[in-house]
Amino acid sequence: MLLKICGKNGGTISVITTVLVSVSILLFALAVFGASRAAADNECDNLISVQITADGKTISVESEKKTVGELLAGADIVLDENDEVNAGMSEFIDDGMNITVSRVEYRTREKSTFIPYETEYTETPLLKMGDEEIVREGIDGSVTITIEDKYVNGEKLTSRVIRTERTEPQTGIISRGTALQTPYSKREGNYRLENGIPTEYAYKLSGKVTSYTAPEGSGTYSGRPLVIGSVGVDPDVIPFGSEVYIVSQDGSKVYGYAIASDTGDITDIIADAYMGTTSEHWDDAMNWCAQYCDVYVLTVGDNSVSWR
Repeated sequence: MLLKICGKNGGTISVITTVLVSVSILLFALAVFGASRAAADNECDNLISVQITADGKTISVESEKKTVGELLAGADIVLDENDEVNAGMSEFIDDGMNITVSRVEYRTREKSTFIPYETEYTETPLLKMGDEEIVREGIDGSVTITIEDKYVNGEKLTSRVIRTERTEPQTGIISRGTALQTPYSKREGNYRLENGIPTEYAYKLSGKVTSYTAPEGSGTYSGRPLVIGSVGVDPDVIPFGSEVYIVSQDGSKVYGYAIASDTGDITDIIADAYMGTTSEHWDDAMNWCAQYCDVYVLTVGDNSVSWR
């Protein structure tokens, strides 16, 4: 029996037709849903699971195929220039991959070691025995090394020397006196003392040595400069130009090194020691006055005079 459904306009719609349309719509909807679910399932199947460890934390990430660098950037992990990653930044990720970011910092420090200076001792006849004079101060040297420490995630891992600087020490020089007393004359010559006495000389004379001064600008009989360290002599006994060393026989006074340059009233004396200008050194001359001395003739002069 055929059923009829009446419409508003008196028309009829077949029940069979209505059922067929409904079934078609249902089947289409089921097909669309199935296709969408299959696509979603396929998309899930293509995701890659990766673990990222950085800054003390480990996170799991599911991602489509991309490079390590792209993955870290997407996870908001910013790398400093020294940081290290256990995979190449352009390397593509794989399922189950563990990516570790190590925070690396380099720190430098210096370490210094002093090199003590040495002291060299020399002899000088211009100081009395027991006295010393610093000729040059000693200066310590040093070795400074610059060390670079590598810190990984806040812990020091390695150290290496990146620079070494060395400053050589400067030897200190100290002169020790060899004279019996500090000589009045500071004139220097080529001689050596032992126990206050010249070690080498041509001959020795013993007797009285007096002192004298002269006005500013005075000269000598031989024409040589009149300076402290000049003595008047009898040129027949001690020729002009001779080098002498004068020390009192009791060792209490030392005139020291001098050049036989002048002459004058030398009756009953061996030498007349120049003490300086009258205006400045009169007291020194009076203090010396006359001493019984040994006069060591170190070298014998040629008795020349410059005005001849």
